[in-house]
Amino acid sequence: MNRPLVRNFTTRVQDGRLDLDFIRRVENAKLSALEILPVGTGGTVPPPPAPAPLAWTPRAAAPSTLYEGQGAALGARLYVFGGYDRNLNGRPIATRAARTYDPATDRWAALPDVPEFLTHAGVAVDGTALYLAGGFLGDHPGPHTDHVWKFDTSANTWTAMAPLPGGRAGGALVRLGRDLHYFGGTQRSGGRYLQDFGDHWTLNLDSPAGWRPAAPLPNPRNHLGGVELGGRLYAIGGQHLGNEASGNQTDVHVYTPATDSWRAVSPLPLPLGHITSSTLVWRGRIVVVGGVTQGSGNGGIEGRELETVLSYDPATDRWTVLTPLPGPRQSSVADTIGDALVVTTGSTSAGPTNTTWIGR
Repeated sequence: MNRPLVRNFTTRVQDGRLDLDFIRRVENAKLSALEILPVGTGGTVPPPPAPAPLAWTPRAAAPSTLYEGQGAALGARLYVFGGYDRNLNGRPIATRAARTYDPATDRWAALPDVPEFLTHAGVAVDGTALYLAGGFLGDHPGPHTDHVWKFDTSANTWTAMAPLPGGRAGGALVRLGRDLHYFGGTQRSGGRYLQDFGDHWTLNLDSPAGWRPAAPLPNPRNHLGGVELGGRLYAIGGQHLGNEASGNQTDVHVYTPATDSWRAVSPLPLPLGHITSSTLVWRGRIVVVGGVTQGSGNGGIEGRELETVLSYDPATDRWTVLTPLPGPRQSSVADTIGDALVVTTGSTSAGPTNTTWIGR
């Protein structure tokens, strides 16, 4: 006698999307009803809790003005590498300077210089090491590079790693487990952007002989943000070619390593680029600090710098707005130290800055 079969399952959704696959195993079973109820909510999804307001406090300024630098937090310090430290007759001038900031003492200290005059590189952290991949070399408009560098913070030494399979700049570098992932980026020659790339490559840190291909990014772009959260990679915003005025993107894609696949999630509330070193994870959410959106800065050839601070919750697939920075910044360096957000350097319509703020 045929009777209905009722089954209850409990699962946890960590990326804001529940995927259901129905696979026939015995004859042709029929699904008559399906009900999905969030646990403990009485069947309704509550709005995400309002984020606590941030109080931004000025701290010791960086030793020099800087933008398009590379940086990340490791331990109790923020590391900042290279970038453009000034403009000369409207031309951005690159630096090899490497520095670290200790918020506990509110002091900056010098580190061994970056081996090259480097900007627009992706940055990732593993143990006591920071990695820089790709980027532009020299003063603007310098060429792209395939170079990959490792900085050992315990020995204060630089080591060359296996190069990327191709020269790229403005891509994201993220560590996921024991692999580095590099995705996105662009190429430039003679000051002209040539092409954006969706290429996605991985390097195993336990046997770093060479990079291997993975599923490409669906929307090739540069100047994007990239982070790891919940065992997945997130590619956030970015821009097309060198179009800062109208080429900024809202796309957000998440990569699942088990299926080697990307999919789109809730887009940014507004187009954003120049967020490579200012996209981070804080309190279990993704945070994007400042950046550039569509606008008409510098005679219409550049985008508009922002003071916005945005937060993404993978559990609800929703973006919320946090307390903005005291002033607009693009291409700053930001990360978390303890439970604090540390934001330093960046650029405004008036030029590069050396300000440092902490948000709690």
